[in-house]
Amino acid sequence: MKILMCTDGSFYSDNALAYSAQLFCNMKEHEIVVLYVMPSVHEEFRFYERKFDEEVRKLKEVELKRAETIEDLKNLKPVDVSVKILENAYKLLMKFGFESKTKARSGNPSDEILKEAEEGNYGLIIMGQYGYSKSHKDALGKVASIVVKNCKTPVLIIK
Repeated sequence: MKILMCTDGSFYSDNALAYSAQLFCNMKEHEIVVLYVMPSVHEEFRFYERKFDEEVRKLKEVELKRAETIEDLKNLKPVDVSVKILENAYKLLMKFGFESKTKARSGNPSDEILKEAEEGNYGLIIMGQYGYSKSHKDALGKVASIVVKNCKTPVLIIK
């Protein structure tokens, strides 16, 4: 089965990765893809985003899309938090014997996860109950709630 594991680098995402790796540790034939979505910058902060060098943005958008293994990530200049988050997720899954692929996207996290799920023809999506924007009021975080509600693929939420 092709499994999409979503991460934002938070404690909750790391727990979801570790727990799901334990669930599937006896079934190594699964294809694991770890996805990180770089959130869009809010309009009031666009000024700061424009300050970044055009080459840095090109690297983030083009080279990260092609990074599928830890070797690919090591060859990139660590100019982005995406590289570090995906590298950490990759290393975490390696501890459980999984050699995963990694993908990065930028935009609205829930929209990009839904697009990746549809385009990648996954059999299962795994994500944490919350990310960095944990809300104590809701049973699920904002991104998890939107993905569960709108995804055609089964979604496993890890608490």
